[in-house]
Amino acid sequence: MNRDQFHKKIDSFTDELIHLRRHIHAHPELSGLENQTAILISGFLKNIGWNVRESIGRTGVIADFGPVENGIIGLRVDMDALPIFEETKLSFSSKVDGVMHACGHDLHISIGLGVAKIIKDLKLNFGTRIIFQPAEEIASGARWMIKDGATNGLTNILGVHVYPDLSVGTIGIKEGSLTAAAAELNVEIKGKSGHGARPHEGVDAIWVASKVVSGIQESITRKLDPLDPIVITFGKINGGNAFNVLAEKVNLVGTVRCTNRKVFTNIGNWLNENITSLANGCGAEAKVRFREITPAVNNNSEINRVLRDSGIKVLGQENVIELQKPSLGAEDFAEFLNDIPGAMFRLGVSNSNGCAPLHSSKFNPDERAIAVGIKVITESIVKLNNEKINTI
Repeated sequence: MNRDQFHKKIDSFTDELIHLRRHIHAHPELSGLENQTAILISGFLKNIGWNVRESIGRTGVIADFGPVENGIIGLRVDMDALPIFEETKLSFSSKVDGVMHACGHDLHISIGLGVAKIIKDLKLNFGTRIIFQPAEEIASGARWMIKDGATNGLTNILGVHVYPDLSVGTIGIKEGSLTAAAAELNVEIKGKSGHGARPHEGVDAIWVASKVVSGIQESITRKLDPLDPIVITFGKINGGNAFNVLAEKVNLVGTVRCTNRKVFTNIGNWLNENITSLANGCGAEAKVRFREITPAVNNNSEINRVLRDSGIKVLGQENVIELQKPSLGAEDFAEFLNDIPGAMFRLGVSNSNGCAPLHSSKFNPDERAIAVGIKVITESIVKLNNEKINTI
């Protein structure tokens, strides 16, 4: 089957995939609870002749096809939805109150199923594995699946994510870091309670917390290299019991994002030292807990080249966009890249009406992107098969 033939075949079953996508969109499931989604995926793949393994990484699904003994080219797509009330007013809007596919994982599933549908008709020398991953939104599913053997035998892996900043019919390619490493930061400030009218007799933990929130931002700009950006955002603060009593304890919870692997490795200790110093300077104590969530997605240059070349063949040079900046969002596809070489690309989903941002209650991507994603990924798998790239 030549390129024109398999593109026409993809176009011929796109309506079926859009119908599946709309069903999945109307019935979203939160991270780790993707049971019905997994059943739908498994049934579809079994019906077209793939070897399917279920309950991998709890609710994940793995499907293999072709001569896997020669090596396996992987594709990872995610399945989970978000705790968001949908406001799109689409005919296939979420039927589950407070849960929505607001990050395009329903499109990713449809793309994965479409790749499966076309790959089975191609005679490839390598095996193909499609990994349908749960719990990406809580950055846990990739580790769950890897622990259950999802990467065993893989030579390389591809990933895709919808991108509202690009128009449908285009893709974005990024050398090196595509997304940031992410961590959770917890800070407990301990002061000394006292009467609100006599603050000098105690240590106001709320005042100290405000010094930490502002002081750590200032320290970043003065003490760390500005060419390696770090974002720290405190999204939650709790403390105090009465309007006229000095708060004895305040808890801060935030997120840390960084694209430089070396900086990220050391940032926990740096935060502990600087936050402790800020609190001590106000007469308080600080307990700092830093929890790594997921590393940065760092695209392998050879696999990234394959994605770029494939995108150009399918879409034309003008529709393959070289992204200049990484996203400071997190993506646990990075966990797979700890084990095997791979790369992820951005898939344009905006149309003439625009597209709301990811995680928006009004997110409504253009469904024509499904066929675009399938064509680019299939072309990439064929190219990887022919080149037999294995950079381990």
